[in-house]
Amino acid sequence: MQSAPEKPPVPGKAIAPPVRPTSVLMVVAIGVLIGLLYLPLLQWLGSTTIHTQQLFNGALLVLIALAYCVRDAVYDLRPAPQISNQGIGLVGLALGCLWLGTKWPAALLPLVVLSACLSFAGVVSFLFGRVGARQFLPALGAFFVFGILAGLVPTLDWPLRAMAGRYAGAFLAAMGASVKLALENGQPPRLLLDVKDHVFVVATECNGFGLLTSALIFATILAFRNRLLWVEKLSLWAVSIPIAISFNFLRIVSICLIAPRMALPYGFVHETLGLVFYFLGLALIWRIAGRYKPSATRRVEAPLATTNR
Repeated sequence: MQSAPEKPPVPGKAIAPPVRPTSVLMVVAIGVLIGLLYLPLLQWLGSTTIHTQQLFNGALLVLIALAYCVRDAVYDLRPAPQISNQGIGLVGLALGCLWLGTKWPAALLPLVVLSACLSFAGVVSFLFGRVGARQFLPALGAFFVFGILAGLVPTLDWPLRAMAGRYAGAFLAAMGASVKLALENGQPPRLLLDVKDHVFVVATECNGFGLLTSALIFATILAFRNRLLWVEKLSLWAVSIPIAISFNFLRIVSICLIAPRMALPYGFVHETLGLVFYFLGLALIWRIAGRYKPSATRRVEAPLATTNR
């Protein structure tokens, strides 16, 4: 009588340990406590996003990255809630960042955002194991970048507006147009770009911060999702900044040249051109990130060793 051969184990599919009710309760309790701990940060980010139009698309990208990470984790991994050394270490680092933030107020926001990312990674490690935390790196990186940039909105508003107005004016003047850039005092003050007797207001929405935020978040998602080397990550982040500034500059120039020549409502032309250059900028970043992918993410699988006993 012959016995049926056993099926060989599938490489990369580890057998999950049995789930214990006590482990589930502990992981849920830790997750709830961490959620309450960072609730003020989430409320501040939500309020800032609602009152700052330029952050809306960036927040949407973070949510999309999180949804993709959850989908991949559920598809590739089996939830097995248990307390692990990796999760404890990540939560410990998160609490250390919070303590350091109380001692170093100048770096409070970056440390709090980093602490939130580490805590979330710890909870993911409790739920999905060591591989789970790595699976959520695109969403964690995107959230970190978004949190840092949300705190820089008031600081970068006027420098970005002045840069956009100055470069757009210089380009239009080089094309032979009569251009005048002026600051109108008031509450609040306004930056005016006069092009051939057509006055355009370089408002907060024109500072390019929305495209800059989306570009850096999108670059972060692609960098971690494609598992780029750190040198490649840094180069992708570095090139995303001038791409965002350049495409915002081109957006302003196109509005000044096209809007006066079209019978369509100015608001429609403004928003349409804004969307066109927004997606063109992100498409260019996606294209650049794709050039790294074949060489950076190629993995050579080691052959399975077989032993005869």
